[in-house]
Amino acid sequence: MAPLVPSPISSVNSERPKTWKNTDINQERLLKSRKQLVNYDDRVTCELSSEYKMGGINAVRRLDFDDGTSWVARVQMGQSTPESLKRKENASIFGYGFSPENPVGVGFMVMELIAGDSAMDMFGGWLEHKGRTPLQFKERFHSAMARVQVEMASIRFPKIGSIIRLTDGTYDVGPIPKLGGPFDYPADFFSAWAKHTKYPYTDALVRERTPPEVVNEVLSSIKEFPSRLTNLAKNHCFEQGPFPLFHTDIYKSNIIIDSEYNLLSVIDWENAIAVPWELVEFIKDLCIVPPAMDGPLYHEEESDRQAIADRKVYVKMVRKVEEEMRLDNRLSSVLGNEDMQNLANAIWLYQQSGRIGFYTGVLEPFE
Repeated sequence: MAPLVPSPISSVNSERPKTWKNTDINQERLLKSRKQLVNYDDRVTCELSSEYKMGGINAVRRLDFDDGTSWVARVQMGQSTPESLKRKENASIFGYGFSPENPVGVGFMVMELIAGDSAMDMFGGWLEHKGRTPLQFKERFHSAMARVQVEMASIRFPKIGSIIRLTDGTYDVGPIPKLGGPFDYPADFFSAWAKHTKYPYTDALVRERTPPEVVNEVLSSIKEFPSRLTNLAKNHCFEQGPFPLFHTDIYKSNIIIDSEYNLLSVIDWENAIAVPWELVEFIKDLCIVPPAMDGPLYHEEESDRQAIADRKVYVKMVRKVEEEMRLDNRLSSVLGNEDMQNLANAIWLYQQSGRIGFYTGVLEPFE
């Protein structure tokens, strides 16, 4: 294997996004954004970088000024929605326009450039490391992320819901898009989730991707999961509030590091919500598909055993930070509870990726 070499941001996606030219973006207005946002010398010129990165709904490009300063322009691609127009990144933002009627033509933000790269793209990217953290950096990376998770979980709210900023600069809990709320109790949240969340795949696609000897049982489990969760919500004694802030997307693609794997930033907070403790899970790097979801097809592999070992070490790291910060041990207790983690993993998998499996199996320990 070739040695792991950090890949600079400028080497990634060096051509202009194909969708960029098909979107009504006024690039001249975007280039002038610095002069419009701050009182700056008109003689300073600016160029839009040819390099870019694409996320789910945004393209990100640098604004390079001839005085050596660089900003980041995050431009929304495709059709805006009411929810996407209201989202705002929690970062050093110099200016933004959420309405399509703004001079740039689409929703955009101009923010501080963080001189690093995502943990997914660093060191050769997915093709080189398949998402695995280099062994020599694993302890450092997990220790830093454990502190992030503890600090996140220490921010708690009296209700479950999305985080909204009030006119006076304070924060409150509001409704979650497509679910409603805010919710006073976990049972109310899980009932709403079961009612409104739809599994993303058709029966035909599930049959195509599932071994024939178990496909009928898998389909029944997928379809029964919401109703079984509703029944659980009526009878189970859930963890009570206050409820922790949770970043729903802690993938390596949203974790910015330097070439020594030092943590620089966690990005993409727009979907962060206050959640029931039963939905708090490990960083995605340490999430495991619950064995119950594979049912009779489950076979433990070496990667599973390593992940389980890494999780145990991570829980100890979390507990150490909790003690240092003189906090309670609710986060480490939740992460160390295998049944609770299986439930959280299953719910996020059902909602976010539609992973095929025996979903009702994760509910059995609670019923």
